[in-house]
Amino acid sequence: MKNKITLGLFGLTLVSQLAFSAVPYHGKNYQFTQPNGDVITLVLKGNDYFAEQRTKSGRLVVYDNNLKGMAYAKVSSDGSQLISTGELAVQSDNELSMISTMNQQGLTASAKAKIAEKRRQAMMKVQGESPLGNTLIGTASSSTVTGSLKGLTVIIDFPDESGTITKSQVERFLNDLSYHEFGNFQSIRGYFRSVSGGKLDYTNVVTTYYTAKHKKSYYADSSLESSVRSQELIHEALNWLENDQGFDFSSLSTDSQGLIKGLNFFYAGKSDSSWAKGLWPHMGGLSPRFCADGVCSNLYQISDMGSSLAIGTFAHESGHLIAGWPDLYDYDGSSLGSVASFGIMGYGSVSQTSELHPVPPVAPLRALAGWDSVTELNPAVNTNAPQGRLSARSGSNTVYKWTNPANSKEAFYIEAIYRSGQNTEQPDQGLAVWHVDPSGDNSNEWHPYIQMEHADGLRDPENNRNYGDSKDLYHEYGEFTAALPNALTSKGTNSLWWNGSESGLNITDVSSPAETISFTITPGEVTSPTTPTTPTSDTLVYTGTLSDKGENIEPDGNWFEYSGGTMTLTLEGPSNTDFDLKIMKWDNQSSWTQVAASEASGSSEKISYQAEKGYYYFSVKSYSGSGQYKLSVTK
Repeated sequence: MKNKITLGLFGLTLVSQLAFSAVPYHGKNYQFTQPNGDVITLVLKGNDYFAEQRTKSGRLVVYDNNLKGMAYAKVSSDGSQLISTGELAVQSDNELSMISTMNQQGLTASAKAKIAEKRRQAMMKVQGESPLGNTLIGTASSSTVTGSLKGLTVIIDFPDESGTITKSQVERFLNDLSYHEFGNFQSIRGYFRSVSGGKLDYTNVVTTYYTAKHKKSYYADSSLESSVRSQELIHEALNWLENDQGFDFSSLSTDSQGLIKGLNFFYAGKSDSSWAKGLWPHMGGLSPRFCADGVCSNLYQISDMGSSLAIGTFAHESGHLIAGWPDLYDYDGSSLGSVASFGIMGYGSVSQTSELHPVPPVAPLRALAGWDSVTELNPAVNTNAPQGRLSARSGSNTVYKWTNPANSKEAFYIEAIYRSGQNTEQPDQGLAVWHVDPSGDNSNEWHPYIQMEHADGLRDPENNRNYGDSKDLYHEYGEFTAALPNALTSKGTNSLWWNGSESGLNITDVSSPAETISFTITPGEVTSPTTPTTPTSDTLVYTGTLSDKGENIEPDGNWFEYSGGTMTLTLEGPSNTDFDLKIMKWDNQSSWTQVAASEASGSSEKISYQAEKGYYYFSVKSYSGSGQYKLSVTK
């Protein structure tokens, strides 16, 4: 990365690319037509960034460009990828056989994680823009998503395939407030009105059908990544809308930088492509941007219509597009996450029933969006905090919170979930406890951004056993304390903060599942390290790995907004390397500027910098050598 980064037409793109955004698959089936006419059924497990594709008998397959079809796969000699065996998969593998009792061994979790991250960066990149991304995590001051919001949905057919779903059906799917077509519980508008407690009214303008320039097979070419011809098709449709239809793009809702929030595309029929190829449904950054009427594109979602519409995936992707929410499941496949099927940004919209009736976003995300009324329970934070016997009502958009006074971003959230209305498809009902830490990583199931404190203490989703079950919420006589459900400090389930100290949160005497649940809050002793009520500084630690001459951006590939004050940075790396450290600041016009640096010999660097209010990021760069580093930042 150069010292100056041009961020395009709008200068600083505050919400340019989401750090986490993909659709999860857990056993999704799709049919693929082989070049010899065989139609094979394939089973997906993963997401848009990495998914294993298997025949029903359990054999791995990949698309083979030479064979123009799906071939049986094997793990490469270096273990980094799946490669074709050169043998086309056959129709007979559509059936399970008695001798096929185990799935073929696939890639390791670390190999999957590397592939997923590389593909994520490619899919979310916008031409001419910095790869620096941002989500609403940690930027709560700008995270509210309330009021009226207008998106755009473009419907597309092809010269050789007309749409079977009408414009009026798509309009009802998106905007009707009493919608049940195709078995859906509600429309997209109805979903967001419901889960926001009426605070968000998200509607979509629906176009007439745009007929693509080429036959469908041109766009559905499985020899190309899904972003190639899909984005060509999207640009065609947007240019048609601007030049031939005279559409006013300025009528759409945008962020503070004039970037369209809800940009959606539906095309006729099925994708007719293999996973992640051709017209496979996905979300990405439109590159290059489309600009008209003073606004520009940023992120989009595109999907097939088939013969029916289900709101689950559209609602999940809208969570990314309009609210900036991250995914709450594990990209590398080593677990099923922690939230699992209890939230729409996990697996709560992808089963046969929840795709028609998705569950709400979990309480911390609703609170972040400004949809929930939050009551602080920690007396070290709120001197008027209620104690004793409390109650919580499911679907009321109210939530309790127990905040870490030493780190205001870490907290426990408490909400009631009752299987009725919007929560009908939840795996369980009772009292839910979420442990939130924005420094967590969802591909680290043992320290994710949002951890569900499973009442049975078994951590089944983290251990890849299930997607949540009927023992995960707190039921009659349930307790959540520093020692219960278990006292483990690693991979445990209890009210300890992530540093192992006691939070003082004690939840006891939970009532039986009902729409309104009661429980008792008794603040307990707080163990060392003692946590001051008003911390004077935040020390955060970032770790990573540099290749020779490589560069990483911290924190976590993002810039951040800073109100001003002293930044103290300490970098440590291997003894046989020379890593450098820089602080970069946005000049409020068009570029990033170096404002401080430490470039001594070796990899022990330190910077103390008196920073003004503004936008910053840290650059950790290898002058020579490779290896792991630790960057400590105190502000």
